[in-house]
Amino acid sequence: MSLLTLDSTEPQFNLAAEEYIFSHTNDDAVLLWQNNNAVIIGRNQNTLAEINKEAIEKYGISVVRRITGGGAVFHDLGNVNYSVISSALSTDGLDFEKFVSPIKNALESLGVKAEFSGRNDLIVNGCKISGNAQHISDGRILHHGTLLFSSDLDLMSEVLRVNENKIKSKAIQSVRSRVANIKDFIPSEIDLTAKDFIRILEKYLCENYSCSKSALTENELLQINKLAESKYRTWGWNYGNSPKYAFSSSSYLSCGTVEIQLDISEGIIKNAAVFGDFFSVKPKEEFISALIGTEHSEKALRSLFKNLDVSSFFIGVKEDELIRCFF
Repeated sequence: MSLLTLDSTEPQFNLAAEEYIFSHTNDDAVLLWQNNNAVIIGRNQNTLAEINKEAIEKYGISVVRRITGGGAVFHDLGNVNYSVISSALSTDGLDFEKFVSPIKNALESLGVKAEFSGRNDLIVNGCKISGNAQHISDGRILHHGTLLFSSDLDLMSEVLRVNENKIKSKAIQSVRSRVANIKDFIPSEIDLTAKDFIRILEKYLCENYSCSKSALTENELLQINKLAESKYRTWGWNYGNSPKYAFSSSSYLSCGTVEIQLDISEGIIKNAAVFGDFFSVKPKEEFISALIGTEHSEKALRSLFKNLDVSSFFIGVKEDELIRCFF
């Protein structure tokens, strides 16, 4: 089994690399990788129902959808991700414990006594240090997980928080758990960085699980970049691919109270209603009609509003405050 430690810290590239090796090769492989600050959304989730959009924008955090199910997770350079790609399928379907065991054993070699818990977690002293997800296709399995080594847990809590009153989603939503960093459980005399932790995992996996270090070829890098560009770097995959949901907000703006209600399907506004005590020159029905068929994205709405005289629908409104009503 080949062991690849990815040099990239771009989440879009790394998720594309994982999918490419899973879908376009016959090799069994273990990947170790890190992402710059990002929220990674489960395959079946509504993106906007999982994130604090204001915090995402404030900190410049990437939001990327993965091909596996499960809940949203936060990645930063204090987090280490691992992926196991194999053609050796169990007849019982998804088997999380089988793939988590090597990582659990590696942690024990550092004095960290982790336990497998629930469907797909590793915990230490009741705190989650690793969440895992799987995907099966064409006789192959992709198992991947997070390893919270020295992550910014405060930032994690902030960016994954959402106003549940705004979005009513029928999609699978994340279960919030008590989390902790692995570094806090390593004996104090052992001083490690996340990079050191990766080197230890490499050594342990090579010595105990017959892994041999490898690297991506130039052609693989080219194909992975193409996949990242066509899929993982697109609004359509990361946001538009969300299941149906209803959005509502009520805000007091410079023009008065504005209440927005939207029905969203595949990231597109299918139905809308607007209420409030604002004054207008043009009937609100014209504004509502213009919304239908528009992406539920800031970029699309700003483009739409440039072609509309929004102040004629909401006298005295500022475009930025009206945009905020939609998220």
